[in-house]
Amino acid sequence: MGNIGSIDMMFLDDVFGMGGGYVLNFSDRTFSEFFREELRIDIDDPLYARNGGSKAKRLRCFLQTVDKPTVARTLDSLWAYRDALQQRSGKADNVQNARARFRDLFP
Repeated sequence: MGNIGSIDMMFLDDVFGMGGGYVLNFSDRTFSEFFREELRIDIDDPLYARNGGSKAKRLRCFLQTVDKPTVARTLDSLWAYRDALQQRSGKADNVQNARARFRDLFP
């Protein structure tokens, strides 16, 4: 059994822009760097590419594989990055009630 249910994963897909295999504005290089620098995690480990090598597929696999405290720490870091991107762009959040829904993932 995974850490995150299907409905919550759809929400994460939306808030982190995971359509088409992407995650936020990360390139392959910056995605790896982010995980290494912010979380001290090797997201390129083949363990996380069991379902495919895209950033989104690796992230989904990672979130279902690691322990819940690591999931929470990872999601918090990704949320902070997302928040910084939004502040920098000045764009409104395109996901309804995102912040409250995000906080409810791991009460």
